[in-house]
Amino acid sequence: MTSSRTILKNLKGLTEHLNHFAKRQRPTYFEKLVAESLSHILHLPFYASDNDNDTIAHRVIWQGKVNPVSKAPGGGPDAIARCYHFDLIIEATTKPGPDQWSKELAQSIRHCKDFCSRTGAQPSNVYILLLCSNLHADTYESIKANPKQKYRLIPIRVTDLAIVLETSILAFTMRHLELRKLLHLISNCITNTSSPNEFSGSVSACITGWQKDVLRLEKSTFIGVRSYEVMRRIGGNVVSASEIIQQLQKHPFVGQYLNIVGEKITIDEIENDLMQQSLAYIAGRTIQDDVPLFEPVHSADFRARGLRVIKAVERING
Repeated sequence: MTSSRTILKNLKGLTEHLNHFAKRQRPTYFEKLVAESLSHILHLPFYASDNDNDTIAHRVIWQGKVNPVSKAPGGGPDAIARCYHFDLIIEATTKPGPDQWSKELAQSIRHCKDFCSRTGAQPSNVYILLLCSNLHADTYESIKANPKQKYRLIPIRVTDLAIVLETSILAFTMRHLELRKLLHLISNCITNTSSPNEFSGSVSACITGWQKDVLRLEKSTFIGVRSYEVMRRIGGNVVSASEIIQQLQKHPFVGQYLNIVGEKITIDEIENDLMQQSLAYIAGRTIQDDVPLFEPVHSADFRARGLRVIKAVERING
């Protein structure tokens, strides 16, 4: 499976990526790229129609084929994502003009109706994602005219999808709930705007704020895991907080994360995050600087604790 960062690179350089393929094949590879992006965003396995595995309840299924690569057939969505407690009907188009809606996206409502009828899903738990490079005015007006109370049409530009994927890569523990929150926010942007330009600006601001909220929510886990990574790389039984922070300040992903949330990392935060995530314990303090010395928890011990937490939550949920 293609790595998440390769998918992100292809989204950000979409034109260059699609130019590797014949013109008639580009819509097919765009569909596939979008489906793969959702797979990585949701941390779910990716399947195509010719290798699907319906024993896996939660997965992303591109309706095209991978051997050989061929476009999703007409009469259905381009991809389906079976998320935790909701579903996504995914339609992707490379068309930029007035026929973007009439020839590509208008059928999405029928596809959603068929999906709900076939699976028993409630329309309130299904979102129709309309992926494109730029949203045409006719598409915006058609979505705005849709009776929102039943079928939710969520237009997403490729640039916005890239930000969502970037967020999920950094905040690798992001829950599906966070994506669902974002879809509601974008839906509200349709309701509260009166033009495509206003909508685009509103969505950009919305996604920027959403990204910061998600990264702040998952920051303790991120810093804890990256600190543990540094400890293992340094080696030895005990590692000082000063050594950890020096290495974290050089880590490209840590720098990217902190730049987005507009925050700095401190020794106190490293201590708190390692303790909260049960990744280390304090083995003492340095004499000169009085900073903590950490001993990393063995991976088997960490895993066993995590499984006990999972089992306790599962017992509560029956």
